[in-house]
Amino acid sequence: MTVSPPPAYPAQPVPRAVRPPLTPRAKRGAAIAGAVGFVVLSIGYALVALCLGIALLAVFIGLIVRAARSSTAEWYSGIVRVLDGLDLRPFIVPLVLVGILGLVVMAVAIVLSGRVLAAHQVRRPWAVTWAGVGVGIVASWVVSGIGGIVTRVGLGGVDWNSSAAGPSLVTVLVVSGILSVALNAVVGWLSWWWMAYAMRPAAAIPGAVGTGSHA
Repeated sequence: MTVSPPPAYPAQPVPRAVRPPLTPRAKRGAAIAGAVGFVVLSIGYALVALCLGIALLAVFIGLIVRAARSSTAEWYSGIVRVLDGLDLRPFIVPLVLVGILGLVVMAVAIVLSGRVLAAHQVRRPWAVTWAGVGVGIVASWVVSGIGGIVTRVGLGGVDWNSSAAGPSLVTVLVVSGILSVALNAVVGWLSWWWMAYAMRPAAAIPGAVGTGSHA
């Protein structure tokens, strides 16, 4: 007896995963978390970097003093007398406290970012935060050169021989600081938005036609 093959069925529509754009609420959350979070994170990092820089400078001075004491050159003895007069012990505790404050500020920035993203229904808020931090750090290395150029140009225009040199220097430093904060805010906003966009959830469109077969 001949067995007839089963009837062929037409290909059935297969849902296709698509990635819709971010919602306005998610965009707003990424902008707030990025701009505010990265600026606060940068402030905390600056405090920690300042303390580490001063500590390394103190170690370097100690090495110079040790090398000068072991030398017989007369001008080295003058360096020893000058550096021996520097008593950094009163600054140790304040530096440690400032460094701890910087770490706390950085932790607050991370927590603040994650909670703001979660409150605005951004998918994977903590992953977006850490990815945004990484992208923001790399991008800040590039754009920090802009602030450096502005500072150098401003300092080059200061007449150091005039009585207005002090106010001019303050103006240059204030403008450079404001520009640095603004650039960090923009970098944070774009970095967080990019990561939120890259990690946005996918949705299925039932009507999309794909390939498949019915067994």
